[in-house]
Amino acid sequence: MTIVDWLTKVNGSYLVALALVVFLLVEGLKTSEQVSSKFLPLVASLIGVIIGLVIGVIYQESIVMTSLNGFIAGLLSAGSFDFMKAVWQLPREFK
Repeated sequence: MTIVDWLTKVNGSYLVALALVVFLLVEGLKTSEQVSSKFLPLVASLIGVIIGLVIGVIYQESIVMTSLNGFIAGLLSAGSFDFMKAVWQLPREFK
C-alpha cells in the first residue's frame, strides 16, 4: 500500500472527532496534574493509538489503519511541534 492509497482511506471527520476526544482526555489529565506537561503530547499520541485500536476491534476494521488514525488524531490534538519537542527532550530526562 502506498502513502497515497493510505491517505485516501483516512476519514477527515473521523480524525477531527477522535482528536476532540483525545484533546478532552488530555486536558483532563493536564488539570489533574497527574502527568508532567512536557509529556502530554506523548500521552495524547498514546491515547489516540489506544482509542484507535479499540475502534478497530469494535468495528472490525484494520487495526493498523485505526491505530495510525488514532496516532494522527493524538498529534492533531497535541500539536506536532509539541510532540517533537517532547521526543527530543526524552533522552535528556532519563540521563
